[in-house]
Amino acid sequence: MASYDAIGKFYDDIMGDQKESAKQIHKLIKKFHPAAQSVLELGCGTGSYLQHLSRHYNTAGLDQSSVMLSIAREKLPKAELYQTGMLEFKFNKRFDVIICMNDTFNHFIKVLDIKKLLLKVYEHLAENGIFIFDINTEYKLNTLSESPPIIHQFGDNYFITNVSVIRNNIYEWDLRIFENIENNNYRLYEELLYERSYTIFQIEKFLTKIFRNVNVFDLNKKRVSSTSERLHFVCIKN
Repeated sequence: MASYDAIGKFYDDIMGDQKESAKQIHKLIKKFHPAAQSVLELGCGTGSYLQHLSRHYNTAGLDQSSVMLSIAREKLPKAELYQTGMLEFKFNKRFDVIICMNDTFNHFIKVLDIKKLLLKVYEHLAENGIFIFDINTEYKLNTLSESPPIIHQFGDNYFITNVSVIRNNIYEWDLRIFENIENNNYRLYEELLYERSYTIFQIEKFLTKIFRNVNVFDLNKKRVSSTSERLHFVCIKN
């Protein structure tokens, strides 16, 4: 699993504050579990989603990156934040909602790990609880891998993303940040991440073995299509 330690301090500059995305998640929660009071985020990173959701729910989060969590703790001094892996966590409490955002799900390369994750989630959901997560689609990952590197400037710094296929359905993300120290002298930060593409059929097959109700959405379009780039899944326990 990716830790993002190397580029963690730049994460919010790259990703933004996630306000609109968090609003979409809040709407899904209100639709599928209007009585929800607690939210746990897996791979919470710098806590941007939780920062917005904390206005409506009791929030908790976990991440394996100490760099990201230190930023999250500044944003969320009252939230329960834990440094642990998504396959290792174990709490003596249950949550109404568990979320896993920003294609974190794609970072699980092994099918066995996906199954372990889903069982962990199920065990930590309260009765009628919901699990919300998103994925990068195969269409999006293929498009990125066939495109030239993406260059994004923030302030005097540069962020370069280069995605390539390394084997069937496995993609390498080469992330590089050039930080302008002074007078156009740059410091390089580099992170190599890996994602696997999954079809809707594959994911629904995993989910329906555990959850009683599975819904899939393209929140940027009216319906899911072959050119959807990001899909959101909402899974209901019991």
